[in-house]
Amino acid sequence: MYKPNKSLRSQLRLIHILASLLLGIFIYSPWRNHPGMLIAVGIVVFPLLSFTGLWMWQGRRIEKWLMESRTILSSEDSPS
Repeated sequence: MYKPNKSLRSQLRLIHILASLLLGIFIYSPWRNHPGMLIAVGIVVFPLLSFTGLWMWQGRRIEKWLMESRTILSSEDSPS
């Protein structure tokens, strides 16, 4: 793993850990019934956990898939 990927993975890991701490605080605190916290966790924290977890797990495949789709789109846009 070269340097930029290692740095990205470290940043994703930190974000994932912080978001999981927020989720844990939300679950085990009295703020669980607060409507603002419920919306914040549902719209920000949970999707952030999902995205960072998926990216750390399958980041290479996602990058490869994005690059393939980008090359297909660029070849369709260019005149023959």
